[in-house]
Amino acid sequence: MTTPGPQGATAAPQNGMGTAALVLGILGIIGCIPIIGGILAIIFGKIGMTKADQGLANNRGSAKAGFVLGIIGLALGVIGVIFYVVLFAAAASSGSM
Repeated sequence: MTTPGPQGATAAPQNGMGTAALVLGILGIIGCIPIIGGILAIIFGKIGMTKADQGLANNRGSAKAGFVLGIIGLALGVIGVIFYVVLFAAAASSGSM
């Protein structure tokens, strides 16, 4: 009778990038860190999706959600900056400063 050999250890999934993308995307949407959070969420989301496609991670959905939220948060941050610049320029030209 033979005893079964040791089973190959499976590596833990590398879900950190997808999770970080989701958290930063959420923070970008609610306005805590809109531009930087959006940029980082996009980068981490893309890395997380690539790792999931390679089979190294199992949270492709979280990475993709973070990626999309990062794009939305970045767009909202840029719109907010443009709004404040226009508002500041209008106030400066009307002499109310």
